[in-house]
Amino acid sequence: MSAGLLLLATTLLGCGTDKNSAAPFDSMPIKVGFKGYRPGMSDLPRNSPFTGFEPHVALKVLQEALGRDYTSVTVTTADWQDALGDGRINHNKVDLVIADISEQDGLKGKYDLAGPYLQTPLGVMLKTTDKTVITKAEDLRPLSVCVQEKTTAYATMQLNGGTPPLTEPDLDTCKDRLNDGTVQAIVADYVVLQGIAVNSGTGTQHDYQVPRNVHIGKSQQLMMVLPKGHQKACEMLRKAISDYLQDIDWAASLKQYLHLDEFTDKEIIDIFRPVTTSVGDRCSA
Repeated sequence: MSAGLLLLATTLLGCGTDKNSAAPFDSMPIKVGFKGYRPGMSDLPRNSPFTGFEPHVALKVLQEALGRDYTSVTVTTADWQDALGDGRINHNKVDLVIADISEQDGLKGKYDLAGPYLQTPLGVMLKTTDKTVITKAEDLRPLSVCVQEKTTAYATMQLNGGTPPLTEPDLDTCKDRLNDGTVQAIVADYVVLQGIAVNSGTGTQHDYQVPRNVHIGKSQQLMMVLPKGHQKACEMLRKAISDYLQDIDWAASLKQYLHLDEFTDKEIIDIFRPVTTSVGDRCSA
């Protein structure tokens, strides 16, 4: 990173109190919230640092592009908003969250959204032994399906018709329901389910499968989330993410962490690489 760019990053991400400053990044190192137990995407092995595609993106964007050191904090679907706020409930205050959070209109009014760094359709996870043929959302109607509550998958399955989905607070509980036969399938972000499936079982014998051609609903745009009111930090992140998306390392790392061996490089780019838009659409005006 050149001295001039580093100086610019320091200016944009340095001290200040107005809404165009980057107050969440005033402290060093930056505290970044990742979800654990998302193999391939973001996982926290015992006695090891976070690993997966999202921590890799953080390394490329924060440390290498912007020259900012950071530490990793565990967040969950249920508590990341508290962690990004005052941290009083889970006692883990963070400055930035990178945790497979889909862009939603409701979030834009509360947070600054930098990205997207990845897009993903919804996917379906079955037991490997299940021979049910699923090619489209309608094929799920007669099946018992588990979804995580308050997610895009839940909303999509509600509109899909057929058997009402079973909702659980997290995907681990959905996985328990799949294992005990309560449900036949789990619907969630394709990339999250793919990571779980390819890291299940032993060796090449996986417990779960995610059909590669079953992509349900509109692709979700995964965003980095900051507290509201920090346009300059958000814009700097967005620019760094946009640049990284054009780097061959982006597609290569996604393929590596999620074992997308059956996908061509073109398919990975066409399906999973997002198109960035103007900063005004997602960062504070």
